[in-house]
Amino acid sequence: MRICVAHGGDVTEPSGGTDRITALASGLSERGHDVTLVVPEGEGEFPDRLDSVRIEAVATDGFGRGTGVGRALAVAWRAKRVAAERDAIVQFAHSSLAGFATLVGCEGYVLDMHDLAFARFDHTDSALAPLLERGVSWLERRGVRKARHVVVVSEYMAEFVTEQWGVPDSSVSVLPNGFFEERRDRFAGTETVPGRVVFLGTLHPKVDVDALRETARLDEVDELVVVGDGALREELDAAADELDALRTTGRLPDAEAFDLVASASVVVNPQEPSALQAASSPVKLFYYASLGVPMVVTAGPDPAEQFAAAGGAELVESGESFADRVAAVLRDDDRREEMAARAAEAAEGTEWTARAGRLENIYLEL
Repeated sequence: MRICVAHGGDVTEPSGGTDRITALASGLSERGHDVTLVVPEGEGEFPDRLDSVRIEAVATDGFGRGTGVGRALAVAWRAKRVAAERDAIVQFAHSSLAGFATLVGCEGYVLDMHDLAFARFDHTDSALAPLLERGVSWLERRGVRKARHVVVVSEYMAEFVTEQWGVPDSSVSVLPNGFFEERRDRFAGTETVPGRVVFLGTLHPKVDVDALRETARLDEVDELVVVGDGALREELDAAADELDALRTTGRLPDAEAFDLVASASVVVNPQEPSALQAASSPVKLFYYASLGVPMVVTAGPDPAEQFAAAGGAELVESGESFADRVAAVLRDDDRREEMAARAAEAAEGTEWTARAGRLENIYLEL
């Protein structure tokens, strides 16, 4: 098959989203398919896993391309041209990009839908948020409805697009996120540091900062390390200035970030419950589990529920104290040992290689 994967963001910047895009593109290529990746020019180097993928980098310094809308339209135009030249199926990453693509005449593509873009405005403190939410919802819904097939990351998202936006069940497949085995293997056997709690990931507004503050105040916590950057970085830096146990590192190289995760006594993912949060498939949870570290996580996302059901995570429901649950796990050495083993076991089969195989099957079924 000839497939053109299009994404409007910088895939040279590591994140859960770019992991998904590069993992699936490289996975399809490794299975013998002709894959072209259309993306904006990046700030860094493309990851080695893309060596077998043809990359079409769209210049970002042209007229109008300094904005997200300009870049999206430029990527959509290039993907449309590549598909015509190579007789390829287009796979758009993100429903908002697909919405922009419909404005330049694209349809009948595969949509890899990572989140509910309009729901992000529920976390935006702006008088324009309601208007922007309606506009993005219209664009996103348009992108979903003109797709030949929609691949979503969670059952919640599948139910939403079928029940709210009228997409037939037969046109939707669920493909959660995953993890890279080499990252897990590299840090297997890392020594646990007593009293260390770690959060890894983008500091998106859906992260519950109050829960992190309360966790850092626990007597059982010697150190709460927050690894990542994003909209809440300034607020967390200010909290770290007040709390001795809280340390913010910003974004770190993989070697440092995953060493911290693997050495933690407990890893956490406190979130503000919302439609966006419930529809997500946090990549961090797959790494937490694969590295065999006990988890305390907010209820909502599918993987949180699945790892809790397997005994590898403590699930905190709305209204419950996140910090109290962390304290209880830290006090129970035997329980942490059992949780660690069950988390690692539950992660088997969620590797990116397995996810790419499932995507290939979706294409073959089409």
